[in-house]
Amino acid sequence: TERKRMEEALRESEEKYRLIAENMVDVIAILDMNLRYMYISPSIMRLRGLTVEEAMKETLDQVLTPESLKIVTSAFEEELKMEASETANPDRIRIMELDEYRKDGSIICVEASLSYLRDKGNKPIGILAITRDISDRRRAEEEKRSLKERLQRSEKMETLGQLAGGV
Repeated sequence: TERKRMEEALRESEEKYRLIAENMVDVIAILDMNLRYMYISPSIMRLRGLTVEEAMKETLDQVLTPESLKIVTSAFEEELKMEASETANPDRIRIMELDEYRKDGSIICVEASLSYLRDKGNKPIGILAITRDISDRRRAEEEKRSLKERLQRSEKMETLGQLAGGV
């Protein structure tokens, strides 16, 4: 009976975590150390318009724009060097803004939080990636920057007008 209770508790715990993973807006993915997908949460459908099966077949060069792929490749090389030095914080998280392709060919901006999954010996065995759509945030930042530039130009024109009026 004790074993049955433990099995039931484990099943309930797994159901809770599955419920969370399946209903998140952010995408949870696990990659192996060769940067191949081992797991992708169902929220990939909302983010990129792909089923889990379709997304699992993709390679990073199919997911990321060329510029973002360079960023990720460079960051991964840096991380491997840090791991080799054995001086890096094993709990570190790297956050990057990247551009990904949607199924329809459009591009979305995402924020990816990346950290290592480790074995009992603290050796990296995979990468946990949590990805969030920040396209709206990026558009708002660009609009704010544009409005600021227009305001500065307007202030310059006003100053020139005052100078011309004074002359």
